[in-house]
Amino acid sequence: MFTTPALSTRMHEYMDEDEQALAEALGGDATAELTAAQVVAVQRVLARRNWSAIDAGSSAADRYPAAVAEADAAFGRLTTRVVP
Repeated sequence: MFTTPALSTRMHEYMDEDEQALAEALGGDATAELTAAQVVAVQRVLARRNWSAIDAGSSAADRYPAAVAEADAAFGRLTTRVVP
């Protein structure tokens, strides 16, 4: 998905749509847009890390504990920055 141009383009289109929908759900103001952008960016980075690990030979089951830990840490940091 990350290395096939057409799939990568479509993935980014979906992410943009998700970001817009999340921003609207959060109130639609500038803070909502910035928060939504941060959430989607975290998802993108985590997905890329998971894909890279699996592409390098890890199984999904082997990758799972690290993926959960990275997601918990990433969203934990995001929460402390976004929520006053």
